Amino acid sequence: MSSDLLDWLNNNKMCFNILDEDVIEIIGFGKMYYEDTGMIKSIFRTDADNNVKFNTMENIQTLQDEGINYIVFQFGDNWYYYDIRKDFEFQILKYIGKRKEQIHNQEFVNLGVHTPFELLNGSFSLTEWIKKTKHLGQKALGICDYNTMAATLILQKECEVAGIQWIFGYSLTFTDGIEKIDAKIYCQSQQGLQNLLRIQKCINVDSENKIIELQDLLKYGAGNIIVFSKYSSFWLKQVWDSLDMFFEHFDDCFYQLDLSEFKAERIDIKVLDATKYYFDHIYYTGELPPVLICDCYYLDKDDAKNKIILNKIAEGAAHEQSDDQYFKDLDEHWQTISSLFDEDKWDVEGIFNWACENTVQIANGAKARYETDRNFMPQYDMTNYEKSKYANRHEMFLSLLKEGFNKLVPKGKEEIYRKQLEHEIYVLESTNNVDYMLVQYDTVNWARENGILVGCGRGSAGGCLVLYLLGITLIDPIKYNLLFERFLLPERAGLYPSDVTVIGEDINSNQYVEVMLENHKTYKIDKDAQLVVKRMGTDAPIVVYADELQANDDIQFDNRDLLFTLNEI
Repeated sequence: MSSDLLDWLNNNKMCFNILDEDVIEIIGFGKMYYEDTGMIKSIFRTDADNNVKFNTMENIQTLQDEGINYIVFQFGDNWYYYDIRKDFEFQILKYIGKRKEQIHNQEFVNLGVHTPFELLNGSFSLTEWIKKTKHLGQKALGICDYNTMAATLILQKECEVAGIQWIFGYSLTFTDGIEKIDAKIYCQSQQGLQNLLRIQKCINVDSENKIIELQDLLKYGAGNIIVFSKYSSFWLKQVWDSLDMFFEHFDDCFYQLDLSEFKAERIDIKVLDATKYYFDHIYYTGELPPVLICDCYYLDKDDAKNKIILNKIAEGAAHEQSDDQYFKDLDEHWQTISSLFDEDKWDVEGIFNWACENTVQIANGAKARYETDRNFMPQYDMTNYEKSKYANRHEMFLSLLKEGFNKLVPKGKEEIYRKQLEHEIYVLESTNNVDYMLVQYDTVNWARENGILVGCGRGSAGGCLVLYLLGITLIDPIKYNLLFERFLLPERAGLYPSDVTVIGEDINSNQYVEVMLENHKTYKIDKDAQLVVKRMGTDAPIVVYADELQANDDIQFDNRDLLFTLNEI
C-alpha cells in the first residue's frame, strides 16, 4: 500500500482500514482497490468503440465479485477514485465516508465562503463547498462574496437539494467620510434581502469607487446583521459613543474573529494588533460579540495556490497570500486561536464557544430566500405615443409582430411563417413572456438609435421567429431551419397538460349560462360548451357541459386563456 495514499487519507481525516496490500476500506463508504499508476504508461485507454476507459491492470468483474466497487489512484498531486459500476469519472478522494472524530464538536456554521462568483479570487463550485459542509456535519453554509450577490440564488438551489440551510452574506467597504471600513452583511429576512439588493445597487451602480456611504448603509440595515471586519477595532473604539446607530438600524452587530495566518509578517502583525485591541478595549463590554468567521477562498490547505494563480491573472500579483484561508473544521480553528491567547489572562474556551454560538445564531435567523415559483419580469411601461397608438401592451406586441411579418416574410411563404408565428405567440403568451419581449424590443431599438452596437443574434435566441420579426435579432430562423424549442421549450414551461379547457371563437347563442370566475367577471358560456373541471369529491378532472357546472367547480383553463383571453373579453 502506498505511503502517499495513507498520508493523504490521514491528512484528510478519513477513517479507513487496510485490508491487504492492494485494498483499503473507507469506513462508511466502501472498499477500494489501489491502482499503482507508476506501473502503467497511461492511466487511460480506448476500447473497441473508441470510448475512454481507465487503464486498470485488474479484472473489473473480479473486483466486483470481491465486493470492491472503487479504484483509487494518484494523478498529479492528488488522489482520485472512480466507481467501476459506472462510466469513468474523476472523483477526488475527499469528503466521503466517516470522518475522524473531532475534539470540538459543538455546533458551528461556516459563514466565510468566497465563491468563484467573486471573480479571480474565490474558487470551487458551490456543490463542492456544500459537500464538505455535510462531511463536517454542519447544517448550514454562508457565503460572503465581495461586492457581488451573483452566487446567492445558486446557493439557495444547491442547499435546498442538499437539505441544509443557506445564509446570504455580502462583503463590502463603507466610508464615514474619513475612514474606509470593511464589513460583512448577513440577510435575516425578506426585508433584509430587499435591502441587501439596494446596498448592492448603491455599490455597483451609484458609487464610482465601489464603496458605500455610511448613511446609505444604515438606511438599508433593517433585516440584516452587520459583522465588522477583523481590522476595524481601532475605528470602532473611535466611534464607540455613536455605535448605537448600527444597533438601531441593523438587527444585530458582531466583530469578526479571524486569526488566519498570512505569509507576510506585516499583515499578520496588522491582524494581531487589531484583534488584541478588540479584546483589550471592546470585548469586555459584551456589547459587540465576536463571531468566528474565517474568510475561505479555497476548500483545503493544499488548494492555497488557487487564490495566488487567480490573483496573478487578475492583477499580475498576489496580495495577502495565505495558506490558512480554507474551510477548517473546529479543531483546526481551535488550534489557530488557542495558540495566540494567554490562557492565564483569557477564558479561551469561553471566547471560542461564544464565537461559534454566534455563527449558529446568525444561521438560525437566516430566513431570506428567493421566490422561484413566480415570474418577476417587470411590466413594460408604454410611452405616451405608444399609449395613443395601441390599446394595451398585448395589442402593441401583436401589432409590432404584424408590422415585422409584412416587412420581413418572403413572398409566397406567408403560410409557413404564419403557422410558426402562431405557435410561438401561443407559447410566449402562455408563459407570460410578452412584457419580456417588449423590454428586449425597447432595449435593442434604443441602443441602435443611439449608435450602440448590437449583435445579430446570440445563442438560442436565433431560433425565435418572434425575436426576428420584432427586430431584436437579424437572423431568419425559418430560412436556416433553427429551432424555437432551443429558446423556449413548451414542456419545460409547463404547457400542454393532458386536460384543459380551451376558449374557442365567439358564437351567437340564446341558450347560455352566466358564470362568475375568480377575477370577479361574469362570462356567458353556451350551455353545450364542454369544460374540464376539478370537482370536490373527485380525484381527477372531469368533463361537464356548461349547464352542469356546480358552484365550487374549478374550471381548468388553458394558461394562455387565463393570462390573456379571459382578461380581454
